[in-house]
Amino acid sequence: MMRVLHVISGLDAKIGGTVSALIGLVEAQAAEGIEVAVASTYRRGEDLALADRLNDGGIETTTAGPGIGPWLWHPSIRRILEHGIERADVVHVHALWEEIQHRAAALSRRRGRPHVITPHGMLDPWGRTRSRLRKMAYLTWRLRRDLDRATALHYTADAERRLTEPMGLKAPTIVEPNGLDLSEFADLPEPGTFRARHREIGDRPIVMFLSRVHPKKGLDLLVPAFAALVSSDAVLVVAGPGDPDYVAGIESLARTNGIGDRVVFTGMLPERRRIEALVDADLFVLPSYQENFGIVVAEALACRTAVVVSDRVNICDDVLKASAGAVVPMNVKSLSETIGTWLTDPSRRREAGDRGREFVTRHYDWKLIASRWKRHYRRMING
Repeated sequence: MMRVLHVISGLDAKIGGTVSALIGLVEAQAAEGIEVAVASTYRRGEDLALADRLNDGGIETTTAGPGIGPWLWHPSIRRILEHGIERADVVHVHALWEEIQHRAAALSRRRGRPHVITPHGMLDPWGRTRSRLRKMAYLTWRLRRDLDRATALHYTADAERRLTEPMGLKAPTIVEPNGLDLSEFADLPEPGTFRARHREIGDRPIVMFLSRVHPKKGLDLLVPAFAALVSSDAVLVVAGPGDPDYVAGIESLARTNGIGDRVVFTGMLPERRRIEALVDADLFVLPSYQENFGIVVAEALACRTAVVVSDRVNICDDVLKASAGAVVPMNVKSLSETIGTWLTDPSRRREAGDRGREFVTRHYDWKLIASRWKRHYRRMING
């Protein structure tokens, strides 16, 4: 049986898409008969419920921490990696900027283990401008060597791969999307369930933003774009966790734009309630400045909801390919006009939603993706 060690620097669900992608992948691979294990560091105060879930599901998960400093260094990192890599046929490293990823790459090379690195969008030019000097130094010091000497680099979309081409990295590439557990979307909630929980919405149209409430998500564009809608009684629902100070800033922005009474903040929506919200949404909008894949876009499509995304969301090519919504540039005018056009055309939204669900079923099923990863790993093992 093939054994794969997955390495990541945190397993708290609040971290966002990187963790969600890893959990979905390892659980799907285990269901496909791959023997998978996970090694992770963690931050002080981090919720380790997902580590418990993996262990309870028979996926050996070992953690080291709490990590120290920006690299989350911990003295037991080497020990847990040596234990895992010794027994692994392949090592799969997720994300880039912490100690555990570098140690996993270096130890894999030393032990002659094939290893694939998934940047999860962290090589995107936008992402590299955050903490720019520190990242440039780290890239020069050790990361470029790790990337160039990897057995393969994995990108979740062609757009992500294209954005890294100017770096001239030497490792071969794999393009494989993130996926969904389609069983979660097989029987969708009854329409109106989310509205019944939020009676202040009534029967008004819902524009849904569901993601982390974070500066990179484009809410500074979405709020004024929503305020500029002509003759609309729609409600903007902002669903997701976020830093309290930043959330307060977006609430203030809504009031300043005169729509404080038309924006509903729900906080993080757990599991089924997230799907209830997407089902009741008339339009899903994600105007991110950078989004490696945008799995929540795929979730919206699985719920038959038309989407509007920015051209910085790497799944945007698939949105156009599926004719499941619109892709807009990063400015308030384009965003507002596009939202307004789609809100006034229910039949267009309905047809786009149907096409989107069909596309997701054919392209984003974790079972099919896990099966393809078997072949990717086998090619790496065979050199």
